[in-house]
Amino acid sequence: MINYKSIAKVMGHLVAIEGLMMAIPMFVSIGYEESDWHAFAIAIAVAFTISGITQCCTHNVQTSIKAREGFILTAFIWLIFGLIGMIPFMSSSHPIEFTDALFETISGFTTTGASVIPDVESQSHGILFWRALTQWIGGLGIILFMLAMLPELNKSAGISMFNAEATGITHDKLHPRIRQTALSLWMIYISLTLISIILLWIGPMNLFDSICQTFTAIATGGFATHNDGISYWHSNYVMIVLTCVMFFAGLNFVVLYDATRNGLRRILNNEIARTFTLFIILAYITLIINAFIRGECLSVENFLIHPLFHIVSAITSTGFSITEAEGWGSFSLFLTILLMYCGSCAGSTSGGIKVDRLIVMRRNLMNETKRAVFPKRTYVVNLNGSFLQNSLVSRVSAFVTIYILISIIATGIITMWGYSFTDSLFMVVSCIGCNGLGYGATGVEGSFAFLPDTVKWLLTFIMLIGRLELFTFMVLLLPSFWRR
Repeated sequence: MINYKSIAKVMGHLVAIEGLMMAIPMFVSIGYEESDWHAFAIAIAVAFTISGITQCCTHNVQTSIKAREGFILTAFIWLIFGLIGMIPFMSSSHPIEFTDALFETISGFTTTGASVIPDVESQSHGILFWRALTQWIGGLGIILFMLAMLPELNKSAGISMFNAEATGITHDKLHPRIRQTALSLWMIYISLTLISIILLWIGPMNLFDSICQTFTAIATGGFATHNDGISYWHSNYVMIVLTCVMFFAGLNFVVLYDATRNGLRRILNNEIARTFTLFIILAYITLIINAFIRGECLSVENFLIHPLFHIVSAITSTGFSITEAEGWGSFSLFLTILLMYCGSCAGSTSGGIKVDRLIVMRRNLMNETKRAVFPKRTYVVNLNGSFLQNSLVSRVSAFVTIYILISIIATGIITMWGYSFTDSLFMVVSCIGCNGLGYGATGVEGSFAFLPDTVKWLLTFIMLIGRLELFTFMVLLLPSFWRR
């Protein structure tokens, strides 16, 4: 049977760590002499109360987490983190209602970056820091963060949870022990974070803004600390730095770790990283060609920096937006949707289908085409020099099919509320790909804040299943999953 007591025990530990995390923005509020510190104090008290009750009831329980328990833990901890993490938004000096608070928190932890706070500058520094911190924690994943923090999960429990949360086709471990793998990945993550903070700080940003923008860029999240987003600074330097940060955040962190030990050639020799870079180059070239066809007069800034920033932001699911992007025409909109669907590399902090799966789908399509002519020959799909089993190829095909099917169904549902097909499709693709970009009803002239509550709940669920890549949530719907 499913070991519910072990699930509750681990859940109690994780909730306590979330309480500790909220102490950071509480001290930020205290440092800026803001009253919102009490909102975090309430949330911390709730977290430790839940954790304390859980620990008292399960202190004699031996932790035993297998595959099914791993799926349950991984799926529900994201929801529980959202429910507790939304308390500061509801208790702050500028509170928001339950639905909006949950949407904002889930958007943070899933690194979607779709915001329902129209005026972020009215929020306290503590709330703005908490928004950024949720994205930074959710970037590599809540479970991976906990694996680095809790030694007791350095067993089969950790492996089950790691496999349930990690993105991509296969899940590579850097070390025999799962906690060592988690620590190594977080070392790369923290190193890139520190480099980005320093680079932004020596530019036009103050320390607070550089930290918050770095947290959301390295996590490919997209929450900003100003209403105008990145355009607030009117700085090409900021855009160039963030473009580089987003690009590296879109690479597989296992590959980045390997590159720190064996040289940058590891990135250059990685087929998936090369394909990811090629997609960016091709998208940039086609966007520039479209600008010439439309007769636009391009300066160096509008020719190079802004288009590249937008493309990298879209494909890495960061969702940093620039106001002029909506005026680039229908082809730009079409290209942006394709990039949001695509995503970057598996094992990164980004959402979307992922470049890895697109490579597998293309090669499987070629194999099936050849098989139609030469049915007796044997064909295999290889990815980055490794041959994939047929079961993995079938899983990739199923994932892409379900991903697109959910997008179509959700788009149809949202059009029932009177939104255009384009607006509905864009907000669904943005949320299932954990992107956060807005267009039309959610763009420059609108906001996710103005959506009906029912649509917000649908998009909240879509953000969760998109971040956990469908199957972790879908298995919970199987009756056989819950049987003895």
